[in-house]
Amino acid sequence: MIHVAVVHKQYAELILAGEKTAELRLTKNRIVPFGRVHNNDTVYIKVASGPICAVAKVASIEAHEDLTPAKIRVLRKEVNDVVMGDSAFWNLKRTARYATVVYLKNIKPCDDGPDVSAARAANPRSAWLILER
Repeated sequence: MIHVAVVHKQYAELILAGEKTAELRLTKNRIVPFGRVHNNDTVYIKVASGPICAVAKVASIEAHEDLTPAKIRVLRKEVNDVVMGDSAFWNLKRTARYATVVYLKNIKPCDDGPDVSAARAANPRSAWLILER
């Protein structure tokens, strides 16, 4: 599968610098990418309101459900060194019930990627898009 992860500019820069090696999605509902991303899938990194800037392969995935604020605090301690979320991010997501940690490998800059216009039109606010090969 091909995925497009929409991230804020500062996170895209950290991914390109090799400092952020995992993408974390914390949600209240079981939505993508939960259960829909697999090892060796391709993930394009797109800056929010900007271009695709990187491509990577999925090295591994962790899925967590039935989260509580206490479990999220533990998750933060376990993954924040590769996720690099700031305090505002973790505070905003403290009531999430689902988490998907997508560990990335073979991260490369790119300025071209799949056409996401149809996927964006169908769900313009989605921060994770799944495209068929």
